Amino acid sequence: MKALLYLRLLADDQTIVYGNPVLEGLKKQLPDVAVLDVDSRSGELVLHYAKQLLQGSEQVIVCIDSASADAGFGSVFPLIELVLEGQKEQLIVFRNDHGRLQRMVQARSELKMKVVQDDIDLMPVVAGFLFT
Repeated sequence: MKALLYLRLLADDQTIVYGNPVLEGLKKQLPDVAVLDVDSRSGELVLHYAKQLLQGSEQVIVCIDSASADAGFGSVFPLIELVLEGQKEQLIVFRNDHGRLQRMVQARSELKMKVVQDDIDLMPVVAGFLFT
């Protein structure tokens, strides 16, 4: 199975937004890819599904969308730890900067990482990794 886990790291004063047009577009263009959207305030059930998705997929793209350069990890920290273990064929894509987390990824040479500046850049990166 191929999967895309979209992690949103929210700022303390930011409200949760449901629905993501980028992910809806990815689901339509790549129907064979399992897509899950999680944010730093997600509950236990959603985190459980995210963990299963990470562990059960052959190829995984983890897109980390940070509201600010110092946004906290909140409830998704266990998922980030799992991603940093790098036991799968995976790509970590940063949408916006998160210096601390980017340094953690760069310190692990076995992890693949890309930085995209906007949603338009995300689709080619996803398709290029999952279908090459």
